[in-house]
Amino acid sequence: MLAISVTTETGPVLTRPAAEDLAAVLRRIGGEDDHFVVVDRLSDEPQVYVQTYRDGDGPYEVQYRDGAPERHFRAETGEAGVVIEVFLDWARGGEAWRTALDWQPADLYGTPELAPDTRAAAEEQARKDIRSGFWGFHDVVQGVRDAFDPAEVEISVQAARRIVAGLWEERLAEQAGWPEVTDPDRVAQAFAALGSQGLTARMNFSCCSGCGIGEIGAERADGDRGFVFFHYQDTEAAAEGHGLAVRYGAYAGPGEDGAPAERRTAVGRTVLAALTGAGLPVQWDGDPDRVIEVSPLDWRKRLPAGG
Repeated sequence: MLAISVTTETGPVLTRPAAEDLAAVLRRIGGEDDHFVVVDRLSDEPQVYVQTYRDGDGPYEVQYRDGAPERHFRAETGEAGVVIEVFLDWARGGEAWRTALDWQPADLYGTPELAPDTRAAAEEQARKDIRSGFWGFHDVVQGVRDAFDPAEVEISVQAARRIVAGLWEERLAEQAGWPEVTDPDRVAQAFAALGSQGLTARMNFSCCSGCGIGEIGAERADGDRGFVFFHYQDTEAAAEGHGLAVRYGAYAGPGEDGAPAERRTAVGRTVLAALTGAGLPVQWDGDPDRVIEVSPLDWRKRLPAGG
């Protein structure tokens, strides 16, 4: 088994794959929604990885990074066997991969194929998703691509990755100056507590309120009497400085057409206590039909570990 994790455009992350499994993944890429492979070592080394991109049966663009952006290099090859040898040698801690290709400093961020206004719109979409703090690097890349109608503007995976890469680096640099505990950390603390108090507690859950309420029951654990969540749009609003809307409710019992107000109010009080206990400013008038507002809120959520 190789001490690595393997991320692709589609499919689950592979952890500690066998050499033949990694080789199979590398051979298959190039198809629709299956353009890249990123391999990270299972260690604490930040920003150390190898990756490759391929479109159709074109050449493989292979990159490796050894820490800082200035230690990022690229090469091209049309040989799947060479790519496999490079990845396997790198994963095993070898040195042969360093001379197996003609490595050159990589242009990490340029997108000359995109019009300036398209690039600007793509960057704004990426910033929005990065600010939320919940989405990994590959999720943000996909969000950039999904923001455009491909019949009008199609942004390749490679271009989207370059757009996101620079903004991701900026955010990591910003995080270095943040306090050890931020407001989103306090929100996470409150939700962890609520999850242990008989509530189905989910952060950044579903696209909107209606879908969240319709889907939260599928997350219910035995013994949960109610739920609490905030959805994607709530996260975006918090990241834009508007505070966080926290939604809650009680599960209906057998024969009930919806939970009664007193049970929903009881859940609201439990949520209020957890948020207040985490040191957050909370606004709620006790009405079970109103959301609980956490405001003012300084939304500085760190990016997911490992990207």
